[in-house]
Amino acid sequence: MVSLRQSLIHGGKAFGSLILSNSPVVAELMAHVGYDFLLVDHEHSPTGIGSGQAILQAINTAPNTEPIVRLPCNDPVYMKKVLDSMKLPGGVLVPMVDTPEMARKVVESTRYPLQGIRGAAVPVVRGSGWGLEEDYLKQCNEDLLVMVQVETVDGVDNIEEIAGVDGVDLVFLGPYDLSASIGKLGQFDDPEVIKLINDAEKKIRKAPNCLLGGFRAPGRPIDEMFGEGGYSLVAGSIDVALLREAARNDLENGKITE
Repeated sequence: MVSLRQSLIHGGKAFGSLILSNSPVVAELMAHVGYDFLLVDHEHSPTGIGSGQAILQAINTAPNTEPIVRLPCNDPVYMKKVLDSMKLPGGVLVPMVDTPEMARKVVESTRYPLQGIRGAAVPVVRGSGWGLEEDYLKQCNEDLLVMVQVETVDGVDNIEEIAGVDGVDLVFLGPYDLSASIGKLGQFDDPEVIKLINDAEKKIRKAPNCLLGGFRAPGRPIDEMFGEGGYSLVAGSIDVALLREAARNDLENGKITE
């Protein structure tokens, strides 16, 4: 089976959802629904390394859905723990990357020496199949999708240099934080917000060796993002929001009218 990373760099598209619930049950269900990827959030959810590994194991029960883990911050120690717990293929996303120097640190934290600084416990971690996966080091180079998230004006100003960092496969846009960075949180119809996001997208699309991804802003058509927008990867929903809306609809439909 072709990994998500290999599919994307050869022109594929991927649609997925964000897992905020910290629930292996929810993650397993959504993986078996058939999303291309599930983005396991460690930034805004209660998820940590231990519960995160259980969620990864749940996702891995579905053959066609890959896990991507969003770290809480640009931390090489946390990255090491995530990668040691993740069976490849899969991916990582680091938030709030504003400079090419920060992006280089992300890449270094995903690579073993001499290309990086990742600590080596290859024979005894889940990532390598507890030492049974003979091609694990090759997989780390070929099947680990490395993504950085740009969420501020400073990040957009530096986005061409960020996208040019060797080892960054995809720059991921966070529209809520981008709008917040100019004091217009969630105002996606505001001309200044539209321009900021459009400028970021255009700069990434021009990068020769970097892909464009991101969250879908409310109301934005998915076909436009994958088409004219030039996105390769889109996270278009959130597990707890899907549950919230389903519960609201269920309650509304279940009310007795007199």
